[in-house]
Amino acid sequence: MQVNSRMIGAILAATTAGFQYQLAAQPASGLQLEEVIVTAQKREQSFNEVGIAVTALSGDEIKALRLNQPVDIAAQTPNLRINNVVANSIPNVTIRGIGLNDYATNNNPAAGIYIDEVYLVSPAMLSFQMHDLARVEVLKGPQGTLFGRNTTAGAVNFIANRPSEEFTAGATLDYGRYEHASGQGFVSGELMPGLAGRLSVQRIRQSEGHQTNRVTGEDVGRVASTAWRALLQWQPTESLDILLNVHGGKDDSDIHLVKIDNPFSAEDDGDRDVFRSGSSVATLQQIDSEGFSLTANWAFADALSLTSISAWEELDRFHVEDRDATSLAQLDGYFDNAVEQFSQELRLTYLGDELVWIAGAFYGNDDVKTRDRFDAGDLLPLLGLDGFASLGNEYRQDSDSIALFLHTEWQATPVWRLTAGLRYTDEEKTFADAFTYLIGDGIEAPLFPSVRNEYSNDDVSGKFGVDYTGFEDTLLYASISRGFKSGGFQGQLTFNPADLQPFQEESLLAYEAGAKLTLLDGSMQLNASIFCYDYEDMQFYGGIFDSPVGTLFGIANVGDSEVTGGEIELAWRPVQGLDLRLGMGLLDTEITSSVVGGVVEGSELPNSPELNLNGVLRYQWPLSSGLYADAMVDFNYQDDMAFDIVRQPLEAREDSYWLWNARAGIGAASGAWTLSLWGKNLSDERYRTQVLFSSVGFGESWGMPRTYGVSLDLSI
Repeated sequence: MQVNSRMIGAILAATTAGFQYQLAAQPASGLQLEEVIVTAQKREQSFNEVGIAVTALSGDEIKALRLNQPVDIAAQTPNLRINNVVANSIPNVTIRGIGLNDYATNNNPAAGIYIDEVYLVSPAMLSFQMHDLARVEVLKGPQGTLFGRNTTAGAVNFIANRPSEEFTAGATLDYGRYEHASGQGFVSGELMPGLAGRLSVQRIRQSEGHQTNRVTGEDVGRVASTAWRALLQWQPTESLDILLNVHGGKDDSDIHLVKIDNPFSAEDDGDRDVFRSGSSVATLQQIDSEGFSLTANWAFADALSLTSISAWEELDRFHVEDRDATSLAQLDGYFDNAVEQFSQELRLTYLGDELVWIAGAFYGNDDVKTRDRFDAGDLLPLLGLDGFASLGNEYRQDSDSIALFLHTEWQATPVWRLTAGLRYTDEEKTFADAFTYLIGDGIEAPLFPSVRNEYSNDDVSGKFGVDYTGFEDTLLYASISRGFKSGGFQGQLTFNPADLQPFQEESLLAYEAGAKLTLLDGSMQLNASIFCYDYEDMQFYGGIFDSPVGTLFGIANVGDSEVTGGEIELAWRPVQGLDLRLGMGLLDTEITSSVVGGVVEGSELPNSPELNLNGVLRYQWPLSSGLYADAMVDFNYQDDMAFDIVRQPLEAREDSYWLWNARAGIGAASGAWTLSLWGKNLSDERYRTQVLFSSVGFGESWGMPRTYGVSLDLSI
């Protein structure tokens, strides 16, 4: 655990330096940073009043940094990694080393993903376009005493802009490399007294791809997606506020090619171009999603309010890929998924002078249907399965989750605040109509009778924390919390029906301490945290099942691990117009016990680099009374890490790399327009975003090459 001393020393040094700067601070009139408001504790609070490790990105920052999908926010968030598990699809969210690297649609993410307080049950739902957002908040560590679903890693909240009383409108137009063209816009304002609305739309089209299919000679990587959101906010009385959110999206983009050294084919031998691969099928995805939520806030008495959130979401997904990357039909995948979910949350909140409590109840139901097929007529005979052209699996999963939670805060003295929370969860899952099939001569033959299994679990988890504000402009906090994630069923094909028995829940005990300091007369903000996790019965996804067609992926409880680390984030405005933002994350992960062959004690967790860095430098200055100029550089660094640790394959280790981006533009001082030039991955770095093992070898997904373009922002 060599990183521990380095991590603790760096964080303690930064915090100590913060106190020294505070004592020696000189007036910095006009340089104060804007106050950051977050809703991490289910009410609007100043960032510096919340004793939780939170990274917050404003809507303006998201737009300036060109963060378009959830996978992008990891670039500016310490100890957050989001990678697509299958090509450019199925994001896996890993916070502080805790994640689930699974492509199946039936298993819940280790980190809770919320859009306007609505939890999304499946990783297949996490590739949405981020448009017209007010902010994104990343909460690290277990958050079950305040959120509808409990998770082990943390929570990521996406908060949309609300309707405004005054009429406002805006649009952003982009054009860039690979014939990339996108447009997004919104219109907002009062429709009648007490009723306001907001409509936002985003459309992206990219007619050229950054990859080449050597089989057909065509380019791959085209984009065609649309997303929209309509909000109606009604305030019939001063004490009642009702928000209707109706939204939808459609994505008909290409699925990126995987790069693979296929042992059954020589087609890729000697081809070192990472953006050149093969496919015998048209790789594509067809995603249709829609949903609504109805949120009501009723302040029915002094200091008391009731919140109700009713929500429904639906997603249909058809995904086609060529996992063998050749002209042959060895592992051509077709994934057909349907996800439907309903949730209802009730919260009763009391906001007193010395006591705050939030009591909540949550119910959620989701239904997942899946039929996966792999066309493998050129591979199965090599593995002893003559006469068959395809194999696949099918299942349906129905889940119910009920939870009660209580969060309390007591201002014991003017400088000491105690926090305590408790949560009870009961979950039931039914896994039915599950079987694996082979297809030969057009006839489908199940390998075993359809399986029906059930899983149920109840659990009590909670949190205790203490905050201290005895130093000027400083918050010190410490907490102990326990989170859990329920078990479930693997959604991948198997030749053994015994593999479809449920895996069990995992739990995480978290110890954390941190500091939030406002320095240099408000021109600097320094946040630091250290943590230690005991991670038990961890759910692990990897190549852990043997079969006639080689190693198959699945999920099992593989053992226990320990995670230690920390984060430092700094925001500083040294002179007028110049803003600096820096972040550092440190991780030390170790598997302390293993009950599954191939998972070695002492090895690290996947997707857990020891060091990650991020930063933004932005300068804005006047050109004239009506014009200003703006320039920005941002970067992120990731240390070397492993995508997969089952049997510790060297092919699944990724070297460290840096990514650099920049933007420069001019605009009207009134904010009416801004014209910018931008570039992403300026050094044209070659880096892998995923390595996934299959029967035909290690399939590699590579990050985007250098891109560049121009943007025009308009505002009324």
